[in-house]
Amino acid sequence: MISSREELGAKVRRLQEAVAEINGITQLGGVTIRTDAIRWTRIVAAMLVMMLTAITACDSTVDDPQVLETSAVPPWPATDIYEVPDRIRDATMVWSAAPGLDLFSTEGTLARAAYESVAIGWMVGLDYAYIGFAASSSSVPGGPLYSLFRSDTGEGPYVGTVHGHIQQIIPTDVGFEVVSCLLAVGLDVLVDGKYSPSVLTNGGGQELRSHFIRLDGEPSAHPSVGPSDAEGLHWQAPTGNRFSGWKIDDLIDIDPITSGNGRCVPWARSLYPDAPAVIPRDAYARDTPPPVQPAYPGWPDAGS
Repeated sequence: MISSREELGAKVRRLQEAVAEINGITQLGGVTIRTDAIRWTRIVAAMLVMMLTAITACDSTVDDPQVLETSAVPPWPATDIYEVPDRIRDATMVWSAAPGLDLFSTEGTLARAAYESVAIGWMVGLDYAYIGFAASSSSVPGGPLYSLFRSDTGEGPYVGTVHGHIQQIIPTDVGFEVVSCLLAVGLDVLVDGKYSPSVLTNGGGQELRSHFIRLDGEPSAHPSVGPSDAEGLHWQAPTGNRFSGWKIDDLIDIDPITSGNGRCVPWARSLYPDAPAVIPRDAYARDTPPPVQPAYPGWPDAGS
């Protein structure tokens, strides 16, 4: 049962006082507790948001069941068939791999599906990633402090090409590991009528390393059989769940042996030799979009 507005207001005031008290304590018995204070401040702040949301709801009484049902609809249809969001439709993904690695193998297919989902999550939000990705990777939208992804970034449309490169596939007793790179120098976002660098832009490439773990039962990887013959200048995506039977641990490279050592730079420089290591969002604002390269290898079951 929802508390009255007065009760909720009193709770909010008590929580505000708790935040102030926490922020005011920096030492206890000569021991600094700043880290715990910040952590508890974030927790209390989150509770405040929830309480204020409940208060707002009290002021907006809705009697129409149809309106209530509409308000509960998620921002993106949760269906069994994936649909490419309009905000990334005019972008593409182009993959390459180190010699001897197969983009169409089970490992290559799973890696491409996972990292394309990562790119989509960064661009428009986790809600729009491929079917099954969020559950298989235990990813949740939570903003930059708590998660790699947000629920919806509110940004876009995006135009251009994201490049991906698989560097290593390492077999393990429970599945395999993949070491990869993502590069989005060729991807722009439309802001105020101008095309500017996307938030993914990094002239040296984003280093990725993930563990793919087989779950009980027979994994269903649906390996690709060849490049897609669908329209190549739009985002291509698998229509179904490519992650069934698999768990994904880690997405960004956190291995101290490989992370942050510039292992993606030689590949990135081979594509964009003059790109700076850091490209700020205000580096340019152009009237025309960047060129879009044909998607490769795409997905044979790509949706429209």
